[in-house]
Amino acid sequence: MKTIARNNRNFTLAAVAAVCLATVAVGAHADEAVNGVPARTVHYADLNLGTQAGAAILYNRIRNAANQVCGDVGSRELARAAAAKACVDRAIFASVRSVNEPKLTSEYHTRIGDAQPIKLASAR
Repeated sequence: MKTIARNNRNFTLAAVAAVCLATVAVGAHADEAVNGVPARTVHYADLNLGTQAGAAILYNRIRNAANQVCGDVGSRELARAAAAKACVDRAIFASVRSVNEPKLTSEYHTRIGDAQPIKLASAR
């Protein structure tokens, strides 16, 4: 049952990242179809998210996927670099929130230097 739940989370994470990136892409490129928005699936079934080490590895995977999809945050064109950074920030935030694991949320806040936690959904 855990494998099914993790696979569902992988799909959810990919879907959230795609939606976030679609929102950014539609704003930046109004002529580009939403279906053409690039997305990356981040797998983490191999990680133990109950440990800080597992959460750190997943955070790095999420950040790398966001950087690949969002474009060049180091561009010399300031508007392009700012749009790419905003895209990366939104994709990471949405992905961390979607995974909804306390250690990953803690890793996120440590990396961004924020002491305020993301509100996690309650278990039903």
